[in-house]
Amino acid sequence: MTTALILAASVPLLHQLFTPLSLAEQYQHTPNLLLAVLLGCLATAYLALWRAAPDFRIFRDMGIFIALVAVDNFSPYFGVHGSTWTVRAITVPVLVEIAAEAMRIQKRRWTRTFWPIYGFAAVAGWSPAMVFVREWPIVFSDIALFILVVQGFRQGKTTNRSIACVFLGYFLVRMPLSTSFQHLTGIGGAINLGGWVWPYPVFVVILLGSVILAVIVRDLIRDRREKMRMEAELAAGRAVQQVLIPEQTPVVPGFHIDSVYKPYGEVGGDFFQILPRSDSSVLIAIGDVSGKGMPAAMMVSLLVGALNALAETTTSPAQLLAGLNRRILGRNHGGFTTCLILHANPSGTCTAANAGHIPPYLNGEPLACENNLPLGLVAETSYCEFTFRASDSDRITLFTDGVIEAANARRELFGFERTEQIIHQPAAAIADAAQRWGQEDDITVLTVALTAHQQEATA
Repeated sequence: MTTALILAASVPLLHQLFTPLSLAEQYQHTPNLLLAVLLGCLATAYLALWRAAPDFRIFRDMGIFIALVAVDNFSPYFGVHGSTWTVRAITVPVLVEIAAEAMRIQKRRWTRTFWPIYGFAAVAGWSPAMVFVREWPIVFSDIALFILVVQGFRQGKTTNRSIACVFLGYFLVRMPLSTSFQHLTGIGGAINLGGWVWPYPVFVVILLGSVILAVIVRDLIRDRREKMRMEAELAAGRAVQQVLIPEQTPVVPGFHIDSVYKPYGEVGGDFFQILPRSDSSVLIAIGDVSGKGMPAAMMVSLLVGALNALAETTTSPAQLLAGLNRRILGRNHGGFTTCLILHANPSGTCTAANAGHIPPYLNGEPLACENNLPLGLVAETSYCEFTFRASDSDRITLFTDGVIEAANARRELFGFERTEQIIHQPAAAIADAAQRWGQEDDITVLTVALTAHQQEATA
């Protein structure tokens, strides 16, 4: 009984919305059907491209907008009346957001202040006393669209200006959709040709969609080419780094050396080298190149190659740093490199030189040393050496700033204090603690200890 009453009450409303058309009236509205089919095909193309490239949200937005316009054009052919303004109230905010995104307008949140007006008009317009609000979505969206077009022209980029011209043309053609404009000028929103009513603003929507589709597809192709280039660059950088950074810590008689390397991105800027010498000593270098990606990987390649070549002639950390500084000067593209080189003898005598790096720690305490300029900044920089002794119970710890600069969700740094609390732990434990805190840079940790057997052999 209740269902029958609801259906009986809804019949007048359905007759008001869906009025059967005569064949002559359907013939007159045939252009609406033809244009709706074209719009549906264009919307399908946009949505298909969005599925293929979901990061290009403008494909999705344009597909939704054009699909709504297609529905709006299907309505007259099937006798739907009185709801066109509702569809437009839904469509116009989508169009405004599309214009802002297509022209890459940075500050565009202000456009959302009009959304309550669109929503109010879509609901209140059904009341006979509020018919006048049906014009609001067109009026306010035109204001927002005009401001965005002006911003698009002012940005100065050729692509943005081209899209701004398209939206400016659509803005001018869309004005006749307003009833007030039609009353003032006598210009309607359609042209009657041969008994067919052609709504010319729809042609502009199709043209707008086609032009924007061509522009965005061009940007998509350009974006994918750039991503492929970057992926190839990263792959080359990873290949270079895998060759330069030891996957396993070399076994050096007389020393127990432990190393951990945790890159933050695809290609890191940290590096380290462990070079055994013929006199049973060992050279250990640790450093950090400013920058990321392929440029950092190539700089690491240059440094490691130069270090291995220089180490054939000297084991002096100061001379090695000076040689590295000369090799990379003018090749670092405005960047710099911090580096610490340690020369350890099995007798326990250790010599080090520091170029802007974190000083070494001996048994959990930082060693006092002169911190010289990083590599690659000033020509003929001299580097000072400092000497200390280590016994079989001592441990030297070297690490990069990725440990102390790890930051948690509250932006609190791991810092020196927390690092010094765990400095006695193995290299892997130190690196894992910093990574769990919140890794934001490459992390490299090395620990060096003399073995008692080798010390006795050299005594």
